[in-house]
Amino acid sequence: MMTEYLSMLPSPLRISAVASVTFTQLVRMRLFVVLALFCLGFLGLQFLPFHEHLALEQAGTNQLELIKNVGMGCMQIFGLLFCIAATSLLIPRDAEDRILYTILCKPVPRFDYLAGKALGLLSLLFVMLLAMDGLMSLILWMRESAIAAELTSILLEQGHSDQAIEVMLEPLRGAGLSWDLQRGVMLMFLGFGVLTSLTLLISCFTSTTIVSMVLALGLYFVGMFQGQVFAALSAATGSVGTSPAAQDAAQVFSVLVPHFGLYTASDAVASGASLSWSMLGHIALLSGGYMLFHLLLASWIFSKKEF
Repeated sequence: MMTEYLSMLPSPLRISAVASVTFTQLVRMRLFVVLALFCLGFLGLQFLPFHEHLALEQAGTNQLELIKNVGMGCMQIFGLLFCIAATSLLIPRDAEDRILYTILCKPVPRFDYLAGKALGLLSLLFVMLLAMDGLMSLILWMRESAIAAELTSILLEQGHSDQAIEVMLEPLRGAGLSWDLQRGVMLMFLGFGVLTSLTLLISCFTSTTIVSMVLALGLYFVGMFQGQVFAALSAATGSVGTSPAAQDAAQVFSVLVPHFGLYTASDAVASGASLSWSMLGHIALLSGGYMLFHLLLASWIFSKKEF
């Protein structure tokens, strides 16, 4: 009896096995075609001309900010669509391929199965974001070096001292590659992790893949603007301020759906804002809590579902 109970506890080996199968399934969907298109688009940014009507240092800073904004924006859109679409397809695809029934007839805890599916998807997403971030960083470094070399040559011809040149190059270097930018990518990945677990939870009680996608996308945008949504609902009911019922509803909703606006700080980082390691660590702990809660709730719903 004790052995049976122990076999139902979460096992890293079972989770990693399910994650490996999920990773392989997603790779076979040829999602790397999107990555190839992203790379081609980014390579095109390398050949953008300088703005002739601006000073060289200002034009260079603008180009670096453009590369960062386009890169972070593309990663955000790709990750959002990938998490919702791919996660919504995980369980229906396993049911269609009869893999789900093979797993359910064995003593595999539902948590291990769902955690493995989420881990496999996030592993592929991590690889793709790493490749995109690497390309963005390479383009930024190449462009920053080229602009800095050209600007230094011009300033030397004008008779500026080395100290004055270093001062003039500071805005350019501040707009280039930085650890804040890398922390912004990490923050974006944390948001995708929470979105994946939430979408997986939704797919456990919805009937079709389309419904799961629409509901997950809707909850994502509602989570982005939680405060504004509940304030609008409160104003629509004619109550002054926020009523106790609205406050209770907002608290219950925030337990299930996080404030996805926290993860949009990655967009601000692309524009030059700072993101500390401590803040990233706090958000990582919060994200881990949300993911664990979603997976536990999804496991309970999944165990009650008949296939």
